[in-house]
Amino acid sequence: MSAQSSQRIFWGAGTLVLFIWFLIPGGHHGFSEFLTAGMVVGLGSLAVSLKFFPGLKRQVPDLDATQISRPIVEKTVATSESLLEQLETLAEPTPQSAAFKEQLQQIDLHRQEPRLLVTGAPGVGKSTLMALLQSRWCQFQKDPCAVTEIGSLSHSATLEISPAMMAADLILYVIQGDLTESEHQCLQTLQSLKQRVLVVLNKQDQYLPTQRLILQQKIQQRLQPWLSESDIVAVSAHPQAVKVRRFSEDGSCQEDLEHPQPDLSGLVQRLDQVMAAEKEQLILFQAYQQTVTLRTQVQGALNGVRRQLASPIIERYQWITGATAFANPVPTLDMLAAAAISAKMVTELGSLYRLKFSLAQAQVVASTLATAMLKLGLVEVSTQALSSLLKGHHFTFVAGGLVQGVSTAHLTRVAGLSLIEHFQELSDLAVAAPESNWDPEKLKQIVAKVFQEHQKVDALKAFAQQSIGRFRRQGGLLEAPAS
Repeated sequence: MSAQSSQRIFWGAGTLVLFIWFLIPGGHHGFSEFLTAGMVVGLGSLAVSLKFFPGLKRQVPDLDATQISRPIVEKTVATSESLLEQLETLAEPTPQSAAFKEQLQQIDLHRQEPRLLVTGAPGVGKSTLMALLQSRWCQFQKDPCAVTEIGSLSHSATLEISPAMMAADLILYVIQGDLTESEHQCLQTLQSLKQRVLVVLNKQDQYLPTQRLILQQKIQQRLQPWLSESDIVAVSAHPQAVKVRRFSEDGSCQEDLEHPQPDLSGLVQRLDQVMAAEKEQLILFQAYQQTVTLRTQVQGALNGVRRQLASPIIERYQWITGATAFANPVPTLDMLAAAAISAKMVTELGSLYRLKFSLAQAQVVASTLATAMLKLGLVEVSTQALSSLLKGHHFTFVAGGLVQGVSTAHLTRVAGLSLIEHFQELSDLAVAAPESNWDPEKLKQIVAKVFQEHQKVDALKAFAQQSIGRFRRQGGLLEAPAS
């Protein structure tokens, strides 16, 4: 719905209220009742506009190596650069921002050298396999190829994926028998991170052909449909010595131990196939993963700075709305004034997060906040909690109510903190007009969570004391004489 259409709804609702009001026969209606009826119709029209408001559910990129293209990676790099510029615009340059810049410059979209990583549990033959690959496969590749090894991942109590693993284009996960639970867990983690993996069943010479076939089938069944049959290969990096009997012409027999040659034929063949078909995609995917990780870190730093800048904005509006409710004896007018001010807070906070809300859009967002608080019963909960805390204070009320003012300020703060949390998510979208992707249902969930976090007794006490000090300085709160 356009801003113009939203405005038509509001004006139409107001006209309808006036028309109905003057047609009601008999009786005398007070001004506050008129405002209450107008607010009900207004909120109803806002609810209708919410239904048709142009918004999309938050979409998080979930790509694997087969879906990556150079334009996608270039766009992600550009987004990271833009976030860095925003960070440097809002805050003075820091060692952290300099480190971000250096990391971004190190991302190479034109790299030709694939990075292979050999890993697995202790004693499975990782080092031997790596040395054989370097001598029997890497040197025959058209482009240089880096093969490295890292220690056990699957036997730690808490699985941690190292930077070296995340930087690998292809992971060779070495096992020597049926998958243990920890090995299976590690492979599932790699799957969730969309890392390209070949499972290498080493020491195949220790099994009879029928045993080896059964073992490979069991492993394949546990890893389906993630890994295809061709991505589970059997090798013998260091075959066991075989006892050989030699008979001479005189009939004597001599036994010797022979060491068969390593057999990597299945792995070499599969590596050649992967490099021919997927090499460019795998390298691009790694660049994409590195850029996404860096973008997340920059976004976190930027959000930290924005929160610092948003804090005084929220405080300003919480005291404005609190003072308005405190000084105004008509509850309906308090709510209307708070709603108008909240729309301005939406616009100002949105600007800090580079979200361009029109006035009509900001009013819809503010109305969503108000409706959520009413439906969740937060107004009653906040008022009751603050009333019990303020009973011990002996004050007279020259204008308005202390509880209403403090409660309004508290709810405005909750609304502001909820907004910046949701705006952080919207700014992560990195799409055109992210403000159109705001999610009313998500915002309601955030409101409930933030309210719960700020409803602790100690926090409410501190806020109430702060509010009393603010309102007393305004001359509207006088301490009653002791009886």
